[in-house]
Amino acid sequence: MADLDQTEDPKDLHEQIEQESGHAGAEAGSGQAESPQTAAPAEREAAVDKSAQQPDAQTAADTTNTANTANQEAAESAMNRGTTESALGNDAQAVKQEMSETAQANETDANSIASSSETIGTVDGETADTAQTGESGEQNNDATVQHAADEAADQPAAETGGESSAETAGETTAETGGEGALETTDEPAAVTANESAKDSAAMSAAKGATKAAHKHRGVHAPQWWVRYKQTKFYQIWDKRIKFSYGAYAVVFIVVTLVMDMFQLWGTAIGSTYDPNGPSLLHQVFKAEYIWLSSTSGWLNMIGLALIYLAVICVINRFWVATGIFGAVMTVFGIANKIKIALRNEPIIPSDLLFISGGQGGEITSFVSDDMKSLVNAAIWFVVWYVIICFALQFIDKRRAFIYCSWMHPIRNAKNICGTLGRILAAVLSVVLLVNYAWGLSDTESASYRFTSKTFGYSPKLWNALEDAQASGTVSTFLSLTKMRAMEKPDAYSEQEMNKLAATYRKQADAINEQRNTQLTDNTVIAILSESFSDPTRVPGITMSEDPIPFVRQLKNDTTSGIMLSSGYGGGTANLEYQELTGQSMAVFDPSMLAPYQQLVPKLRSIFTFNQMWNRACGSEKCSVAFHPYQKNFYMRDSNYKKFQFSYFRTQDTQPPVTHQDTLENSWVVSDEAAYRDVLDEVKSNDLNQFVQLITMQNHAPYTTQYPDDTNQFVAANTSQGLSGDEKHAIDVYTKGINYTDKATEQFLNELNTINKPITVIFYGDHLPGIYSTAQKNPANDLALHETDYFIWSNTKARETNKSMVDHPGQYSTSNYFMAQTATHLNAKVSPYLALLTELHQAIPAMVRIAPTDGKWAPGDTVTVIDKDGNLIPESQLDEHAKQLLHDYTLVQYDMTVGNRYLEGQQFLQLPDAQ
Repeated sequence: MADLDQTEDPKDLHEQIEQESGHAGAEAGSGQAESPQTAAPAEREAAVDKSAQQPDAQTAADTTNTANTANQEAAESAMNRGTTESALGNDAQAVKQEMSETAQANETDANSIASSSETIGTVDGETADTAQTGESGEQNNDATVQHAADEAADQPAAETGGESSAETAGETTAETGGEGALETTDEPAAVTANESAKDSAAMSAAKGATKAAHKHRGVHAPQWWVRYKQTKFYQIWDKRIKFSYGAYAVVFIVVTLVMDMFQLWGTAIGSTYDPNGPSLLHQVFKAEYIWLSSTSGWLNMIGLALIYLAVICVINRFWVATGIFGAVMTVFGIANKIKIALRNEPIIPSDLLFISGGQGGEITSFVSDDMKSLVNAAIWFVVWYVIICFALQFIDKRRAFIYCSWMHPIRNAKNICGTLGRILAAVLSVVLLVNYAWGLSDTESASYRFTSKTFGYSPKLWNALEDAQASGTVSTFLSLTKMRAMEKPDAYSEQEMNKLAATYRKQADAINEQRNTQLTDNTVIAILSESFSDPTRVPGITMSEDPIPFVRQLKNDTTSGIMLSSGYGGGTANLEYQELTGQSMAVFDPSMLAPYQQLVPKLRSIFTFNQMWNRACGSEKCSVAFHPYQKNFYMRDSNYKKFQFSYFRTQDTQPPVTHQDTLENSWVVSDEAAYRDVLDEVKSNDLNQFVQLITMQNHAPYTTQYPDDTNQFVAANTSQGLSGDEKHAIDVYTKGINYTDKATEQFLNELNTINKPITVIFYGDHLPGIYSTAQKNPANDLALHETDYFIWSNTKARETNKSMVDHPGQYSTSNYFMAQTATHLNAKVSPYLALLTELHQAIPAMVRIAPTDGKWAPGDTVTVIDKDGNLIPESQLDEHAKQLLHDYTLVQYDMTVGNRYLEGQQFLQLPDAQ
């Protein structure tokens, strides 16, 4: 029986029964005696007359056999397909007449005849149904005889008890033990017995025809299926088309091209969706079809085709796979469009952890109102697309893309080949996709060589947005599926790390001879202020009113300066990771874009600076963290446990953050409310703690938080050449940081009243991604990566530590903040902090951004900024700076993916208090 993948259709079962019953009947029919097509009526009549005149049983039996043979010959003659309609009708009439005459001579009782009838040969299941429902009286029996005669040509007799038997619905012939004897009785009894035999034969045929015919006895076609096949719906359904593989190929190409245009549209900065325009598909096609032949278009196409093929081979249903693939790729393209608009970066594999972590609702809350029309249009497109694909799956008579039978995989050669082909296709397609994806970030792989030589592929993984625009979002995403945190340094070994630890232990001792305080004798509050930066530093932006007067003045009086951010419009967690660990994103491999999602979950443990306070005070409240949003965002909940924070408070923890007030029309917790949570914590105990705060007030989007009639910066913004949307976003953002400036002043004043030494590390993580005009000029890239920071101590800390040193106006990156805090407090350091202190002096700020042709542009080498803000490429560093950077790279490798040789060297521990 021909099986399809995973299921056996009742239709297939029924067809198998018919086919195999024909085969069984043919075998049985080989032992059946055949007669000439014609028999002389005179001879048959003579045989009957002679039979009636014989008094003894032997003579009667012989005569009966002769008559039965004649009857059989007549029936076979009627069943012959080559006989004309006229001859068939005459023979059938003769059969009916001679049956009646023969019945008069039969002496066998009704029970014997009925028993003989149970050896009836094969009758088609549907003919048997008709026989079962209809015969009462001689006229119906005659019709059954005629119908059986028509069918019998294709349905030979079945084998019974090793002997052959033949049947028409109106006569019964049986051979028992090689011979049989029929006794003649009087006419009424014989007629009654004959009619009874015919009824019994019809009933037996209806109940057991299929079972008798099938060589696997006991297998029946379900009666509901037999009845269903007789409906008009089935007749129409059975005539549906079976799509050819050529048609599949055309659909494959068209769908791949459409999805490619969606990916190109997702990264096109100038393309926007017009809710009052034509359909989403029409707008995407109109904007992007000309770019299909670009490098990004071709690379997208290759990746999409491999993904599509893998989905088809794994699911083995072409239209179902087409629906799933198209829906997912449409969502992927729209998600890229939204994320790039909000954060200037595309979707990367680690972003999927947000969804798997149940953060889908939180992510959609960032979607601005003007993007909601795009989301709605995309939803309608996906719904209709999926409906069409699944409708085609039912219309297409080819249920499986590759023939396969899971229920009977080795029944025959066809099933064996189909099953093996099905498995191999799925495995090979997935292997091909994975090999291609992993090879995109490996310059020695066949994938890389092919794409670079054929399409000019040149990955720029240090800047995911630029890479997505140049190589396609699909290529960027696939190339990041295989993450390599760091390349193993050539000099890395246990001996080298022991030597390095000894070197910086001596350096720490030398620094500590000049310092007299302990870092952990202070409460240190690290504040990551979301998107905080000075808008007037952006080229082209002018304000008639200073939005951050307090912070600007404070930076002149304490350790402060410009922080170089690795992100623009996004990358919060990366700056936070640097601040907490002292590690630098510039030293990681370019494929490492988000340590919180790509690296930390894979580590069994990791050192963070808050652990120094845990070791010093030994309390359950030594290091705490606050974030007035969701705990799993950037996987902070699990990561902060690995960082060994005593507890982490958010809006959805138990207990949650206490203060959740908002400003005007804003949807996020204000900085003032977040500061109150920190103040409550610090005032609640006398411990020296490490407190981490990540704020939310100035998070994108910048739309309706502060109405124009209450926003003084609508008038104060005197910038020229901005679009209306850009100016509005800048006005809203500027109002927000003005609120932050005021809340920060109030917060620091409150800290001055607390009678314990407290130091604050305050920094903005990145600029908001709203300066589209300035972004068009590459010369502005440096300014778009500069935020503000300061390190400040309260009155009690200054009274306690008379030797405190302030260093205003320094360039820095967040990995140096703890070393700078130790310098600010004149506090003793660990060997690790000694390395960071020296490195900051030689390389004040470093990111993976490099100058090109005198301009600031993304690059694949470490670039540093000196104390005056000048660009220094890595190749131009002096030997001392190069050695420090080399040592720093070894340390970071050992702390993350290396063998952790430094853990037993007390490299990360502060010296004990004397």
